[in-house]
Amino acid sequence: MTKPLTRQQQWRRNNPRRYAAHLYVETLKRLGILTPQPCEQCGAKAEAHHDDYSRPGDVRWLCRKHHVQLHTRVGQ
Repeated sequence: MTKPLTRQQQWRRNNPRRYAAHLYVETLKRLGILTPQPCEQCGAKAEAHHDDYSRPGDVRWLCRKHHVQLHTRVGQ
């Protein structure tokens, strides 16, 4: 009997392009090629947001609050 997938594993399996873009950004950050910036709306500590997953290195920096608001507005 196989072990059930965790929620994280399910998300990765269901969203391969999003997961690949996330890994790409994390790799660029680790290599020092991409430097995290403050939130473009409020200046707080931010996380990467992709407007287009086919361009994984092209990100916007948004704090968690504004990132969630953006996804709520867009309906993603």
